Amino acid sequence: MKRRFLFRRPDLFFFGCCALVLAAGSAAVFAAIFAAPERAVDSHSALPVRSVLSAEEANTLFWPEQLWEEDGFSPAGQAEASLVSPWTQVLTGGWRPGEEQEAQPGCLFFAAADEDLCLFLRDVWFTARPALVSGLPTDRFYPHPLSAQLAVGRRSGVPGVVCRVFAREGYDELPDDWQETAVQRCREELLYLFNLSNDDQRVLLYYQLEDLLNRRPWQLEGAQFPAAEFSEYWALEGKERMGNMLETLRWKVNNCQYVSLLLYNDRGVEGQLEMMGNFYKHVPLYADPMPGQEEMDRVLADQELDVQIIPLEKQVMILFGWNGGNLAVYYDPVLDCFSGFALQG
Repeated sequence: MKRRFLFRRPDLFFFGCCALVLAAGSAAVFAAIFAAPERAVDSHSALPVRSVLSAEEANTLFWPEQLWEEDGFSPAGQAEASLVSPWTQVLTGGWRPGEEQEAQPGCLFFAAADEDLCLFLRDVWFTARPALVSGLPTDRFYPHPLSAQLAVGRRSGVPGVVCRVFAREGYDELPDDWQETAVQRCREELLYLFNLSNDDQRVLLYYQLEDLLNRRPWQLEGAQFPAAEFSEYWALEGKERMGNMLETLRWKVNNCQYVSLLLYNDRGVEGQLEMMGNFYKHVPLYADPMPGQEEMDRVLADQELDVQIIPLEKQVMILFGWNGGNLAVYYDPVLDCFSGFALQG
């Protein structure tokens, strides 16, 4: 039996549009919420092949985005910056809509069936600087015209969220080989993350992912939802579930860092390990020859952690998969930083 959703805002236009969305969506929309379509990132077995460049990889989406791609929705109201801002601040490297220039509202879309619900926010425009990365000298941090999008929902009681920030222009001017270049950049970032590289130019992912995995449920207290029942779910259960998934991944990354030093550092582990937040502090790796992809695969297999690099239409996804969750960070070649995040159980 379907439960009636109570909306916080007594907005007849919003309510009417939501009703139209629910009526027009029919069984196909609702079925998509319950069962992720083909090529959606739904389980450990559904993950694509590691580091392969092909057209098939461009279709790798988390289930909220896959639902968006496969079903058309009518706008259910405006998406104010206040709805997307908590997510962009916490999950995409510190982009803050409205910090530099007043954000322009985008569109809100809504789909629901029984206990399942998904909200989509699209085309929230703003201009801002990315967060400074501690210890990383750069001249790239000037204001950018940006566009934010968010998909957040629950399915079978488990949360899923995709929050991505794009440049509003510049992708058409990228060179033909930008995917290959970005994939190699991400591979080098991963080697540094797991302490298999001494290239301090790759400290960006190290600091950003450490910051991301340090997020606690209370840091999303400001998240807002137009559906009261989803707000209640998020406050009582959703934040905690997301925090637990992040904690599991943090534990696996820590273990990978330890194993890499144990296996490939000629000077051993003793006296090398210091904590920097949630991660071990990066230490110089003394090894001859230096490890590469094969050695990283061995470290990841030891912790039953899949890490894959997947080129998308505008960005490159680094996908972490383990038994119980999938997390992605998105490298943007125009912004030259990580500007997106996705998580689902």
